[in-house]
Amino acid sequence: MFQVLLKLNIFTFTMKKGFNKISSVITGLLLTLLAVYISSCDSKTGITNYNPPPPPIDTNVYGTGNGKITFFRTEQITGLVVIRVSNYQLTDSIVWQVTPDCDTNVAVSKILKAGSYSVSIEGAVFLCNYNVTVEEKKCKLLNYTNCNNGYVGCYTLNGTWLRTADGPCPNCAGLKIQFTDGVGEVVYTPQGCRFPLGDIKWKDFNLSDCTVNDVARDQYGGSPEYQLANLIFYNKDSLSINGPSRVIPYSRTANTNVKTHKKQNTVVMPDVVTDKSAKLQVER
Repeated sequence: MFQVLLKLNIFTFTMKKGFNKISSVITGLLLTLLAVYISSCDSKTGITNYNPPPPPIDTNVYGTGNGKITFFRTEQITGLVVIRVSNYQLTDSIVWQVTPDCDTNVAVSKILKAGSYSVSIEGAVFLCNYNVTVEEKKCKLLNYTNCNNGYVGCYTLNGTWLRTADGPCPNCAGLKIQFTDGVGEVVYTPQGCRFPLGDIKWKDFNLSDCTVNDVARDQYGGSPEYQLANLIFYNKDSLSINGPSRVIPYSRTANTNVKTHKKQNTVVMPDVVTDKSAKLQVER
């Protein structure tokens, strides 16, 4: 009997101990669930589905990540003005008396992603370049009057150029040089000028360095010598050849080409050469 009572007590103790352990676990789970509920619950409304606040409204009137650039001038420019920026081409015909408002819908403008851009502005006798930084949310005015704060740079020589001064060469004002296929050939020579028709006057044009090899001739018109010269552009159709033989101005008269001669033989021009036996050597 005693043994039976002892076993019963042991069983009861074991059951109580197990029950207490289970109760502790259950209590811990309930407390955890309660904490999660409280943390996810709106203290005022009791709503458990928490909605994050809406994102702030983008105040950029030009669009996310964009800025704006507005172009204007206060003086007339000959010919239609073409503005190239990024992959866009715009035209401008307005001459402003005062600086316009940047966001006016009258001036020529473009909305672009914030970043750096190259801008080229061209008229009939006007060509100017700019490096422009477009800033997010901002509108920037670019006054291109007289290439203000821009740079002319160096441009292709393609077309026909008229020499507008003699320089060290007598009777050479009016000389015409046509530049095509990488060389500048004489297509018209005034009476008494030492550069004959078909002469290769310019070669090895370097657009990056803005240099060209310009042929010079002695007082008899012979002994051609190519001299490295710097090109100084005043606009796309006006330049000076700045070399050892002085500064010689030229104006572009046409962008199209005419029939060229490119003589490959020795040419004699008695009306130019004092020594009748001297021959003019043409660069081959």
